[in-house]
Amino acid sequence: MGRPDTSLGSYLKDPKRFADVFNQGVFQGEIKILPEVLKELDSVSKQSRGGNRARDLVKQYMYEDTKLAILAIENQNNIQYFMPLKNMLYDSDFYNDQRKTISKGHKETKDLKRDEYISSFSKNDKLSPIITLVIYYGDKEWNAPKELHEMLEVSPKLEPFKGLIQNYKINLLEVSKIDNLDAYSDDMKVLFGFIKYQRDKEKLQQFISKNKEIFSCVPLETCSTIEAVTNTKEIRKYMKKNENGVINVCQAIEDMKKSSEARGKTMGETRLSTLMNRLFEDERINDVKKAINDSKFRENMYQEYGIK
Repeated sequence: MGRPDTSLGSYLKDPKRFADVFNQGVFQGEIKILPEVLKELDSVSKQSRGGNRARDLVKQYMYEDTKLAILAIENQNNIQYFMPLKNMLYDSDFYNDQRKTISKGHKETKDLKRDEYISSFSKNDKLSPIITLVIYYGDKEWNAPKELHEMLEVSPKLEPFKGLIQNYKINLLEVSKIDNLDAYSDDMKVLFGFIKYQRDKEKLQQFISKNKEIFSCVPLETCSTIEAVTNTKEIRKYMKKNENGVINVCQAIEDMKKSSEARGKTMGETRLSTLMNRLFEDERINDVKKAINDSKFRENMYQEYGIK
């Protein structure tokens, strides 16, 4: 099992899934990004002081031969309290990479004069805009800043000039708060649904039952990502014995439920048997019957004898 962020990044590398989460997470369901207009980009930017900074996922949004924008995804399993600053640094790296590429071209062609020559950047040169989507799939509610201004300590004396302080907002897709999972493709609906309800087994069961058709034949790649992102280890054995590249998650969940119930029953019987033996050994015959019929008294006896 790989790291959750890496596994999710690999899964979203597929252009259809990438476009799906962008259309839903950034453009509120409007189909603005088509898979066929996306081009793979290197996710690593070069730092001016040495070293590299890597983003989770980056693609170029094209129209015919025109570069319209750079689209990036940052996956977050944990709450990041400086996310606006982190995104700002990532985006500025990629803007600067574009600037350096343009400047290098001018130096090679020697086509600039005066001020343009000094900056190696002409007044007609343009950069491709960058749009970054943060996908937060943790089980806690996001309570971190969503814009740079929330990270700043602005004194009352500076409050009148706050509008002069540059802000930087993040585009946040909080999976646990997605209202309309039906708007997503089947792949993303299965994955995001599992993430959303991972801590509530009853709601997860209801979600799966409601969507039996798509959960009866889930691609192995999707199941592998579910396992990595939600740490659902029980699904691994069903992945190993699949025969046609798909898994019946409905059956897998039902089997896991029955197995869990059986383990609980066995553990319960073992605890009761241990308690009965201890009570008989201590000649607490009256407490034997009371422990069998009174669940509250029985729990007190478990605690008294340290039976877990």
